[in-house]
Amino acid sequence: MSEVREPRQFGRRENRVVITTNGTVREYRVSANILILSAVLFCTFMTGYIGATAYLAFREDLVAGTLIRQARMQHEYEDRIAALRSRVDRITSRQLLDQQAVEAKVAALMRQQEMLTGRNGALDGLIEKARKQGLEVPQTQKPEQKAEIESVTTGSIGASGTRRPTIVALADAGSFLRGSTFAGQSGTAIGLGQDMSRKLAAAQLPTGNAAGNPAITTQHMFEDVREQIGAVGMRQTASLKALQTAARQRMEQLAAVYQKLKVPLPADMTANTGGPFVAASGMAFEDLAENVALSLDTLARLKTKAMKLPVANPLPGAKITSRFGNRLDPFNRRSAFHAGIDFRAARGTPVKATGSGRVIHAGRKGGYGLMVEIDHGNGITTRYAHLSRITVKKGATVKPGERIGKVGSTGRSTGPHLHYEVRRHKKPANPSRFLKAGREIATL
Repeated sequence: MSEVREPRQFGRRENRVVITTNGTVREYRVSANILILSAVLFCTFMTGYIGATAYLAFREDLVAGTLIRQARMQHEYEDRIAALRSRVDRITSRQLLDQQAVEAKVAALMRQQEMLTGRNGALDGLIEKARKQGLEVPQTQKPEQKAEIESVTTGSIGASGTRRPTIVALADAGSFLRGSTFAGQSGTAIGLGQDMSRKLAAAQLPTGNAAGNPAITTQHMFEDVREQIGAVGMRQTASLKALQTAARQRMEQLAAVYQKLKVPLPADMTANTGGPFVAASGMAFEDLAENVALSLDTLARLKTKAMKLPVANPLPGAKITSRFGNRLDPFNRRSAFHAGIDFRAARGTPVKATGSGRVIHAGRKGGYGLMVEIDHGNGITTRYAHLSRITVKKGATVKPGERIGKVGSTGRSTGPHLHYEVRRHKKPANPSRFLKAGREIATL
């Protein structure tokens, strides 16, 4: 094959291809564009061929590198997923522990509230018992008044420096009243309020949606509830102590009445106490409630026994015409001693016993005329003279206010009236002191 070029013509260029085969000559004319296209195609083919050959030669290395990269990425993702799973498990465990801790705290607070509810029932029972005793139920005092309540002493010393008998309940030694119990546990519920109920309910919810630091928010809720429960408990204790103080003061007043009348306190109301001195400390609510109940029981028994003393008025509303002491005798107009007091009343007016006791005389007795004499114990007797009629018999047992006769003018008398005497160990005593004591006891 040879290339034959013809003489160049001006402004024109041709490319020819001559192929000779066995003496045969063939000539082809090829344009420049075709040649360029052919060269491009050849280069493209060669590039693809060389690239394919290189790929086939290095394919295993490329595949291995790709697999290694994929394995590395997979391990990284698996490590990250494991770390996230571990973190989720820790968070879940922490939330579970926090939730259990919150539930335990809520349960503890609920138990405290139930305990306060039971205490409130006991307190209601004691308040009702105090009201039946005629005590003015004290207002619930603030915790700051605790020191003032505790400053009340259990014993008392008179102005003359002599120690008066101490009532057992005043010294909190009321165990002699066996079987005494305080009120049951059926009182009304302690009102922590709807706000506290909402806080307790909120404390049991997940704390993740709480504003700020959830742990601090929940802690503040519990502290607030604890403070309110503590305040309720302190008010209950303060109420008990106020009740105890009121009962003690009332018993001291009754004891003072006994002292004024020079009558010893009932034997079962006193006690001989002693022991080493130990500074006072806070008492449990149940012990304090039992002491208050014993004090109220002792107060009731003391008042009942006090009312059995001859302290009532034998003729309520009647005018006193002659008092105890020296006076002019109405018959001989000479100075004489009047051993009792006279009540003016219409003939037939009922005369009542001034205290409980046993009738030791019912009939005529000298200048007394028809007379009834009653023994009240402790060496105290009362006489009701100048009666027109006697309605009791000797040996009978009478109660305060029971009718024993009717007003008359028998014996040494100038007109219808009641001559009333109080005698202590057969010696005359001023009945006015007993009447005054009766008025004081009626107000207690």
